[in-house]
Order: sequence, then C-alpha cells, then structure tokens
Amino acid sequence: MQSPELERGADGEALLAEAKKYEKNLLNFFWRQGVSYTEGEDLVQETYLRLWKYRAQYVRSAKLSTFLFLMARQVRLDALRRETRKERREERWGMEQPQFDAPHAAGTREDVRWAVSQLSEALREVVELAVFQDLPYAEISEILGIPVGTVKSRMSNALRKLKEVFDER
Repeated sequence: MQSPELERGADGEALLAEAKKYEKNLLNFFWRQGVSYTEGEDLVQETYLRLWKYRAQYVRSAKLSTFLFLMARQVRLDALRRETRKERREERWGMEQPQFDAPHAAGTREDVRWAVSQLSEALREVVELAVFQDLPYAEISEILGIPVGTVKSRMSNALRKLKEVFDER
C-alpha cells in the first residue's frame, strides 16, 4: 500500500522516503545476486540515486516496489557490465582473477546461495524475485519486461536446475 503522500503526488523527497522502507529488501536482492554486503549497500545507494533521477517517470498509481526493483535490476546489470569490462582489461594486462571454491557442508544457507549462484542470470533473477522477494509472477513479468509465461517457464527451469545441483552434491 502506498503512503498518502505518494497518492497525493508529493515531491521526490516523499518518494525517496517511501523507497527507503525497501532498503532491507534491496540489500537482500543484491546479496542473493552474489554481491557482497558492502557492494550491495553501494548498489542500493545507486538505486536511490536512479530513483531520484527518474522520479518524474514514476506513475503514482503503480506499485513503488515494482518501479524500485526494476531500477535495482538495471543497477545490477550496469554493475555486471562494469565488472565484465574490468575483467577484460585485467585479462589484457595479464592480471589473474581469484578463484572461489564451492562450500563443502550440505544444507546451509551458503549451500543455497551457492546453488542459486550456479543458475544463469535470467533464472537467478526470477528465483530472487519470486522466492526471496515473494513477488507475484505478474509483477516479476513487469519488472523483467517478459511475459508471465516466460516467468513461469524460467521458474520451472530454475527449480529443475537447483534440484540437479543438489542431487550432484
């Protein structure tokens, strides 16, 4: 439910104040995308900056969470693009990237996080939004800009892949 300030069409400061209520959800969103806590905090701030920049495009009758997660997704994609460019530069200059091993103990949060990290970006986004953020498929469809049927298909594929990952362990 939107605050009365937003329903009346208040200024960008009221929008930002309302968005701050989603800070924990945004941090969790980024964390489950494989981002460290401190980097996640930076991405949340980038999301708020982007919200401020595009505040005029927010339709007051729409859910703020949908608009916010759409921006958070774009912020994450931009961060991935920057990371990819950085890795390419480092490869060109002969710098090595650190290697991380998968966790060894079964059944821990780290195992789940690791298993989800093994999914493709498209599948990981759907799992994050549906399972961890508890958003309905229709809203996920709007955030990702894909049909609801594609959301359902990706969720099915993600669950099948996660089962395979855990079965192998």
